[in-house]
Amino acid sequence: MGDGVNGSRSSFGSIAGEENPMFLQNSDNPGMVLVTTPLNGNNYLSWSRAMRIALGAKLKLDFITGKCDRPQEDSPDYDRWCRVDFMVTSWILNAISKDIVESFLYAVSARDLWKDLERRYGECNGPLLYQLKREISSISQGDLCISRYFTKLKSLWDELNCLAPIPQCSCGALKQCSCGSLRQLVEFWDNDRLV
Repeated sequence: MGDGVNGSRSSFGSIAGEENPMFLQNSDNPGMVLVTTPLNGNNYLSWSRAMRIALGAKLKLDFITGKCDRPQEDSPDYDRWCRVDFMVTSWILNAISKDIVESFLYAVSARDLWKDLERRYGECNGPLLYQLKREISSISQGDLCISRYFTKLKSLWDELNCLAPIPQCSCGALKQCSCGSLRQLVEFWDNDRLV
């Protein structure tokens, strides 16, 4: 691929066949539905995870992460990139509830559409954290079998971990820590899960 819009160079043109993110299978079509549950505005975290898995399986994740930039219009890959980006955009739109999809129809690329969805539904906020913690604290097994109860509880905890993950050390100081504070933090976090 040629120079990207932001000046970066991608080497997707040198990747052969099916391993190239610009490659479309014969079975790929704009009407495909990649996930079983459409985005309805309240299920963004699980929906976005399912979409990332599906797009990753089709080698199209780079179109929403920004790694596969739009080439310059004079690039020989420009038309092919546009075609694949339209396909990815269609797949994302097909995975959004009919009640809300119209507000996203005018995104200019799959990346812009993804960023818009993330801005609108994916930002962590206090009320959402409160709601999740409240659901976790009020859940009870009731008539559920143990496996369904555990699955429901684990999905709430996983959603909470996505919204408010344990901070990761980026400076490397924790690798040299001998006081055990990281271990204590993880134990505290795990003990907090005992409902």
